[in-house]
Parts: sequence; C-alpha cells; structure tokens
Amino acid sequence: MERKVVKNTAFLASANVFARVIGFIFFVFLGRILGVANFGHYNFALALVYNFYPVADFGVERLILRDLSKEPQKAQEYFEKIFPLRIILASISIISVTILGFLLSSSSFDRLNVFIFSLCLVPWVFNQLVAGIGNALEKMEIQSLAIVLMGFLTAFFGSMIAFWRKDIPLILLAAFVSNLIVSFILLGKLKKLGLAFRINWDKLFLKKIIKQSWIFASIMIIAVFYLRASIVMVNYFKGPYFTGLYSSAFKFIEASILIPQSFALALFPSMARMLLNDKKSLFGNYLKGLFLILLFSLVYFLVFWFFSPLIIKISYGPDYLEAVSLMRFLGLVAIFFFLNALPGNIIQNSSKVVYYPIFSFLNLLFLVFIGAILIPKYSIMGAGWAVLLAEVVGFFINNLFVLKILNGKS
Repeated sequence: MERKVVKNTAFLASANVFARVIGFIFFVFLGRILGVANFGHYNFALALVYNFYPVADFGVERLILRDLSKEPQKAQEYFEKIFPLRIILASISIISVTILGFLLSSSSFDRLNVFIFSLCLVPWVFNQLVAGIGNALEKMEIQSLAIVLMGFLTAFFGSMIAFWRKDIPLILLAAFVSNLIVSFILLGKLKKLGLAFRINWDKLFLKKIIKQSWIFASIMIIAVFYLRASIVMVNYFKGPYFTGLYSSAFKFIEASILIPQSFALALFPSMARMLLNDKKSLFGNYLKGLFLILLFSLVYFLVFWFFSPLIIKISYGPDYLEAVSLMRFLGLVAIFFFLNALPGNIIQNSSKVVYYPIFSFLNLLFLVFIGAILIPKYSIMGAGWAVLLAEVVGFFINNLFVLKILNGKS
C-alpha cells in the first residue's frame, strides 16, 4: 500500500508542480504585460468564477472517490448516470456566476470577462468526472495527464494572445479552448478505465447522488468561497489596482498548497478503508502525515520570509514591490494552509461530516467579518491578517473534528 501511495503522490505532485510552474510563469507574464490595474481585472474574473467550480461539481467528485474506492465495479454505472447531472450543474453555475458578476461589478468589461471564463465549466465537469473515477480506481495518472495538458495549453494559447493582442477576454477564452481539447483527449482514455461513453438518465439514481453529495458540495463550495473571499473583498473595498497587488502575492499560496493537497488525495482511499477497520493505525498515519506536511510548510515559510523582495522583483517587476511585506506575511499563512489540507480525509469519510459545513460556514463568516474591518484600514495587509486568523480558527475546528471521530464512532 505504501508503495502505491508514494507512486500516486508522485504522479499528482509532479503533475501539479509542472502545471503550477507553467501556470505561474504564465501568471507572471500576464502581470508584467497587462499592468497592475488590468491584472486586477483579470484576477477578479478568476476569483469570482472559481467560486462556482465546486457548485458545478456539487461534491460528486468526493462521492465518487469515496464510493468507488470501496466498490470499483460500479465505475461504468457512475460514469453514465452522473454525466448528465454534471452538465446541468455546469449550466446552473454559468447562469449564477454571470448574474453575480452583474451584481458585484458595474463594469461591462468585468461582466464580459466573468461570462467568458465561466464557459470553462462545461468541459471541466467532464474532465473531472473521468479524472475522479481514475483517482477512485487509484489510476491517478489520468488526472495527472489532465493537469499537465490543461496547464500547458492554457499558458500556450493565453501567452500567444497576450503577446499579440493584450486582450483579457480572449486570454480567458483560451482557457475554455484548452479545457475542450483536454476533454477530447480524456474521451480517448475511457477504455483504459474500463469505461464506455454512454449517457443514462436515471432520476432515482440522481436523487440518491444529490442526497448523498450535498454535504461534500457544501464543504467544497464553502472552502472555495473561503479561498477566494479575500481577493473579492480587496477588489470590492480597494479596487483593481490593489487586487492586482494582492493577487500577485497570494498566487504563491495557491501554488504551494497543491503539494499537501496531492498528498492528501493520494491517501484518501486508504484512509477511507482504515477508518472502517483500523482507527488506531489511522491516527498514527494521520500524525505522520501532519508532520511531513509541516516540514514542507516550513520550507515555504523560510523562502517567503527571506526571498520575497527578490522573488517579487524578478517575477513581476518593480511595479509590484508594494506586495513584498504581504508575501512575507503569507509565508506564515502557508503553514496553516498546509496543515489544514489533511483533516478532510478523515472528516469527509465520517458520519459526523454532516455537522462540518456549519462550522466551515461560520469560519467563512469570520473571515468576511474580520476582512471587512481590516481591509478598508490596512489594505492588502489587512486581508492577509484576516486569512491568517481564519486559518488558525480552522485548524482547531478541523482537528477537534478529527479527535472526536477517532475517539468515537465514525
């Protein structure tokens, strides 16, 4: 089992590192070529639309991972019956985020950007369905391939457009085209997973899935809104210029947490089985996992603290040097982002998961409340403090849940 976990972690971590390196280079290129204010417009569209990715998923990916890890023979049934649901959810998400874009921005330019980027949700739901089944079957090379292709194609097409046109709507359209190409490639990988492309509209099955997946959906929706809330609040209170500054530093946090997330995803199937059969060993493995993640996080903290001026100057240029203090501070935030990646493996496999969204939502409200107080007065540093305080609160909430689960009935 340990060899398989290491292999799957290596697949996902390598793919995520490659995609993030490519994506980061692309992100930096856009930051330089678009300028701080236009870069803020670009990041507002990303931050708003990314909030609706978990709405389009609606917890189905985690449900697939949980159920097919235990009953892999049901893979075809899940694929053909869940696919129509995902298309419906993607359509609802596009409509919802477009309406929200109109409400949160008076700029027709921002509204157009939000709508164009939201189109990515349609091919994305298919890609995630195939990759999710692959993860449940512990064939994580499928998702690794999708991650690498998505990162490369988006950066390639987007960079070409940015270099020649500097047109934000067309740059965002490049992401849609890239998702679509990946969908066609994954379509050819179905046989490797023992799947055939069929659609089966089964109302009873879909009702069952929605009844079971809503809890995972609420957790993921809250988590993604939580992750992007500080960016949206900076844009609301301080405007696109400060959004560009804040996003330039916050991007490093987003890139860094993919390693613990990949580690947690690779451990998910084995933790699901251990929670049923061997809680004592699970507790030991959980502590080991936290220790390893802490070591990774300390490396990022030291890099952020000592090299932020150099990193910002080389990456984005002198126009972004106002973000140096924030980036140093976010090194501390990264430690808690890392540590909070693992508890979900246990929480989401437990019956006590039904209570978790309440506490997560309260933590989101806490972040918004603190951010609304600190951002108007302290600008981007106020946003950083709001995120840190919310992460500390989240760390205690997560581990109280884990202890309660492992010391009682799951």
